[in-house]
Amino acid sequence: MEDPMSQGEGNRYSWKSLLGKVLGWSALFLPFLFSILFLGQFIGLSSGRAALISLLCWPFVIRLLSIRQGVLFVALSVILSIAGYLLQRPSHHRAWMPEIAELPSFEIEANTISATNLRDFNWSSATEFDERWINASYDLTQISSMDVFVVPFGESDLAAHVMLSFGFDDGRHLAVSVETRPEIGEKYSLLGGAARQLELIYLFGTERDLLGLRILHRKNRVYAFPLNTDASFAKDLLLELCSAANLLHDEPRFYATLRHNCTTTLLRHVNRLRSEPIGIYREVLFPAKLGELLHRLGYLDTDLNWPEAMTHYRVDEKVRTNHNLKSFSRALRN
Repeated sequence: MEDPMSQGEGNRYSWKSLLGKVLGWSALFLPFLFSILFLGQFIGLSSGRAALISLLCWPFVIRLLSIRQGVLFVALSVILSIAGYLLQRPSHHRAWMPEIAELPSFEIEANTISATNLRDFNWSSATEFDERWINASYDLTQISSMDVFVVPFGESDLAAHVMLSFGFDDGRHLAVSVETRPEIGEKYSLLGGAARQLELIYLFGTERDLLGLRILHRKNRVYAFPLNTDASFAKDLLLELCSAANLLHDEPRFYATLRHNCTTTLLRHVNRLRSEPIGIYREVLFPAKLGELLHRLGYLDTDLNWPEAMTHYRVDEKVRTNHNLKSFSRALRN
């Protein structure tokens, strides 16, 4: 007759063994999933399809392999995804979408910047436009203001696109937007940015184009925060950004979801010029809150408290109501 105590110990051992297997396979699935998602990016597979393939394959992996074999299998998939990541190379020779097809360039002589390929499209909808690339010159001694524009994604209070704009005494404004450079048929994605699938571009253009598109056609919320800074710093920062844009002609770079995105890239340039760099605050990682950070640090040119400033500097509704494309920059600030 079987000893009841031995039977109980056997059951406990079976349950521990089963629990160990469940935890082991669960721990292995996450790196497997991410490796398949990355590999899918390299062969043009959408994230949804790559995730579905991972889910469909995983039961067969569990059925056919032991835990030890599963570790080796997942390690191999991770190594392949890392190798694919390291083999990616940025390029200027792709079939670019027309709105980012041209790289801006700058000639700097004394206090004058001569710019080529500034974007000044006429948008009739969020996807339709008359293409127009312009050349212009700017006197750096005439810089009179600098603004940061925060454009939240949809209704999000965390994710946002960030741009800078430099104002001059003659009323012109030069906007700068660090963006991805997608190919025709390619879309922005967090995973694509992390997997070196999107090149980086410093897009310079008119506010009428870069902000008009977002306000009038994409119907984004837009906040225009005036910065409390001197003309000397604004000049140095503009030169820094122009030099970075020029460098991309010879050294194409990838956009990176965290390290080289619209906000962290601009912050990196700002910090190169500051004796006391701005740290990586939570608001930098969630740039829809960037205005609040700038207000708290005393960088906004305002006496308003933050709730009042946030309301006052939201510009999309008033521009949509009273917009005049010929005096668009003035409408932003009235």
